Amino acid sequence: MNSRRHLSILELVPISPSSISTQKLQQRMIERGFDISTRMLQRDLQSLYEQGCFGLEKDTRSKPYGWSINAQWRGGNAKVMSSEVAEHYLLLEQLLPQSAPIDVKQSVHIKAEQALKRVNGHVPEWFSTLPKPSLKVNIDNQLVAQIEHAIKHKRAVSTELYRVLYDEAHWLKFAELSFYNLVEQGGVLMAQFMVGELHDKCYQMPVYRIRNVHILQKTRREPSTEQLKSLRSAINKGMSQEAIELIVKVPRHSAVNQGFIELGELTDKQQIDDKNVLLTYRTIDTEQLTDELFKCAHWLEVIKPEKLRQRITTKLKAAANIYK
Repeated sequence: MNSRRHLSILELVPISPSSISTQKLQQRMIERGFDISTRMLQRDLQSLYEQGCFGLEKDTRSKPYGWSINAQWRGGNAKVMSSEVAEHYLLLEQLLPQSAPIDVKQSVHIKAEQALKRVNGHVPEWFSTLPKPSLKVNIDNQLVAQIEHAIKHKRAVSTELYRVLYDEAHWLKFAELSFYNLVEQGGVLMAQFMVGELHDKCYQMPVYRIRNVHILQKTRREPSTEQLKSLRSAINKGMSQEAIELIVKVPRHSAVNQGFIELGELTDKQQIDDKNVLLTYRTIDTEQLTDELFKCAHWLEVIKPEKLRQRITTKLKAAANIYK
């Protein structure tokens, strides 16, 4: 829904030097069937503007602000994407970091699909020389250093965490967190922490889902033995340490093939036809992996191992029986 709304906003914003006010844009969005408040539209416009990759410009010389799309960005035509802009979108989709919010990824993916049509499916030769997408996450070394400093000197921090609420992803501000450990799990660097002054649970989160860490002049909380035991129990719940070779069939333009959903260490990729690819991973068989695959079962097919395929099939049959 977010990606459709954002795409409609970008389509309705005129090319510079023409501009449109938030109020007029809101009216046109409502005419398109979007139930959008002024505040939500302002947040969307500001978010798209700050991302800096959609040609959106803001005229702040007078209020209400005027919004426009840079004329060079659209090649002087709002309906036709220039070949240069098409190449930009194709490149942007390849280079978009995994830590980017899901709605941003979806918006870029929609534009990249349009770009592929614009170049008739023939990408430039230089494009094929780009490094292949990797499922490994690039860690911000400065961020890690800040967390290590807070742990070493036993300081509390304020920070933002990437959380999914009601199927939408957000960066949420936390006024006080207490980091007490960094661990590697499945090749991913994880931070362990406590929240606030009173909450008694310990949590673990990938470091790439943390940003804007500020060290406070306040001593951090120390977890008790019982709290640490509870966290270990939560992490290990339902986990089997059996290493497996996972083979899945997915659409070529899917989030899995683009590396936005991590299923393990990618060891092989084969194009089956124009629409589908076969991906092979080295990974650990866990309940969390099963749940992740089940959520994608309407477009992702588990080929191997057979026991995992059967596990997904059983869940699908149970779901089908409920919805008869």
